Amino acid sequence: MKEFKAALKKFLPKIKDARDRNLNEADTRMRIRLLLSDVLGYDILEDITQEHMVQGHYVDMTVKYKGQVKFFLEAKSVDTNLKDTHVYQATNYAATAGVNLCILTNGIEYRLYNISWNKSKVDSTLAFSVNILDDPFEEAVERLWLLSRESVRKGFIDKFIAEITSLSDRNLLQALMAPRVISSIRRELKDNTGHNVREEAVQKSIKKLFSDELYEIVKECLKKPARPKASKPEGEQPAAVNVSGSAEEKKAEAVIEQPI
Repeated sequence: MKEFKAALKKFLPKIKDARDRNLNEADTRMRIRLLLSDVLGYDILEDITQEHMVQGHYVDMTVKYKGQVKFFLEAKSVDTNLKDTHVYQATNYAATAGVNLCILTNGIEYRLYNISWNKSKVDSTLAFSVNILDDPFEEAVERLWLLSRESVRKGFIDKFIAEITSLSDRNLLQALMAPRVISSIRRELKDNTGHNVREEAVQKSIKKLFSDELYEIVKECLKKPARPKASKPEGEQPAAVNVSGSAEEKKAEAVIEQPI
């Protein structure tokens, strides 16, 4: 980590210079490649590929580990204000290729998206966002290191994604609404206050912590008996997603699921 901090500090002037000079997208990409190699530790010849093709479409960059694609990367110019819709096509390409992590960056801000899919749609959830110039340095180090080759090698990025996925609002709400959890809360409340609190009152209080839409979705899920998950054949990938054309791009916000 000490070496990582030193490498990032040494690299930051290059990004500050890019921002000051308002570099275009091509020049910004060159600096992103340097960060991937000089700071994050990827081999610039073996691990980083530009203009990677997925079923006739090109992804800006891919980042590999031991020959396997770990991240798809969508690069914008240094003066671009990043939006979730910018990563729409790349996340669909990633899903088609069976890759579940995608980076959106303008060289200054780095957004990591976790991608999930089924036969009908692709969902993209923001895992974290970090600005390496404006955020506190220690925070930038902590977040950016998760994208490093060392983090991938040791499995830290996979553990991080598994944790934030498990702690999603939907999973938390579903856990809180489980009958045994509601019963435990009622017992704790009685021990603390001496009063019996109705189950419905506990549920209403929990509902205030989440959106009405999510609450109704989880409530319906809890009514349904759990079905065993069907095993997925090894190597199966989602059907190709057609993302070309302006009509599809207009649907981006509907496809990308925002964190609650």
